[in-house]
Amino acid sequence: MATPRPDPSHGADAPPLPLLTLDLDGVVCAPVFGLNVGIHRSFLDPDAPPRPAVIWPRLVAGPWDRARYNLRRPLLEAREALPVLARARRLVLLTGRRTDPSGWLRRHRLDGYFERVVYNRGPLRSAHYKLHAVHEIGPEAHVEDDPRTAQLLAQEAGVTVYLRDWPRNRDLDFAERVTRIATLSDLAARLGPPGDRSGWTEPSGRPYGAPGGVP
Repeated sequence: MATPRPDPSHGADAPPLPLLTLDLDGVVCAPVFGLNVGIHRSFLDPDAPPRPAVIWPRLVAGPWDRARYNLRRPLLEAREALPVLARARRLVLLTGRRTDPSGWLRRHRLDGYFERVVYNRGPLRSAHYKLHAVHEIGPEAHVEDDPRTAQLLAQEAGVTVYLRDWPRNRDLDFAERVTRIATLSDLAARLGPPGDRSGWTEPSGRPYGAPGGVP
């Protein structure tokens, strides 16, 4: 059974919650063996025209994506943080994948936290696709793990980009709108309503907020 969408505890006359888009891989979904090697350290020229994507036929792309992604697990931090974030923000999953991840979300009981799932069905590569999607969706902020995408959104979309920390996205000169977060739990602590997080743990198993961990 899918996880019920959390009640934001807003009255009928209250303004809608701010909108937050989240990337899937490296933010909600764990990379294989915990090694996030698929992210891009080189930035794009924001003034250059976007390059078209190489799009495989659906009969090839579907099975390939299922083989790549279906056995992956959610990051532990996502299970802990999404219920908190969903009480403070409207959540939209925005992924560069070219197949619908809704089945994966349902299988792991995460689908109820998102009001929409948006994936790439167009001709653009992931970074420019997400730039186009962010312009259409209009979020207050976006959560990303890929340096190339984070930089392009910060430069061209006019939104705050929360960069989920991974070794391969460190030591780069980002635009001011890019804010690094240690984990999604870190972002939940910043944006979510106040509450007891004494039971939270980081991916290492260390209690959330322990010395040397997430502040």
